[in-house]
Amino acid sequence: MEKIIVVFDGFCVLCNNYVRWVSKRNPSKNIYFTNFDSNYIKNKHPKLKLGDTIFIIRKDNKILQRSKAIKYCFKFIRLNYFLKSLIRISPNFVLDIFYRLIANNRYFLFGKLEVCSIPDDINQENILF
Repeated sequence: MEKIIVVFDGFCVLCNNYVRWVSKRNPSKNIYFTNFDSNYIKNKHPKLKLGDTIFIIRKDNKILQRSKAIKYCFKFIRLNYFLKSLIRISPNFVLDIFYRLIANNRYFLFGKLEVCSIPDDINQENILF
């Protein structure tokens, strides 16, 4: 099973909840999580900076963002077949419109944490510090 890495905004409440949600639905435990403030990102991918998107780092080091990242991540999680299919067939440019709208307003809509964090209720073996 391919190992993928989800890089997310550790200050964002929505992003932290997304990480929890994905972690619970990943039976293969092949999805790893880190935030932009981690030593892993600073050492291995220093060009990645906190912005308005989530990143996926694939096994081949290709980096995906926004709807491409979400779609790729969904390949590896348990999810309702109809919803998974609907997202898979939706054009990226349409999904990116909604993604950017939510991402640009995420702190206002969902809140912002005081410190950059990784949820402590996910499998610790799947966290890259």
